[in-house]
Amino acid sequence: MVWRRDVGWKFFGVNVMRVVLFALLAIGLAFGASAAEPKKPKPVDIKKEILDKCGSIPYGLVEMNGKTATKDEMEEGKFQVTAFITQVDVYQECLVKLEKALGDRLTDYDRRVIVAAADASQQEKEAVAKAYNQAVDDYNKTHK
Repeated sequence: MVWRRDVGWKFFGVNVMRVVLFALLAIGLAFGASAAEPKKPKPVDIKKEILDKCGSIPYGLVEMNGKTATKDEMEEGKFQVTAFITQVDVYQECLVKLEKALGDRLTDYDRRVIVAAADASQQEKEAVAKAYNQAVDDYNKTHK
């Protein structure tokens, strides 16, 4: 290849243009790649979310002696227990919806907290139902 002075400057200009174009393309790809990367989800304060969205775990209390209760008192107790069970069901449904809504933002710890809240509310519901059923059994034995 023969080097010609008038052609050399022309090629130099083309090469500089290629370098600049390549640099701009590389910068554009770098920014595009960083923009395309998914952002890390904002951490969740799961206990606060549960309290804000679902409230605290419902607690029930059955102070009923089936041996001494009247029929009206037993019926009122049944109404209260049924209302409590419904309240727990609503709470548990709220926990499920919360877990679905937060989705990928939840850590394993967050999921364990939700499960623990659901388990605690279920245990409370079962304890109240068991106490009321015991009162019903005592009432039925006494009023045969």
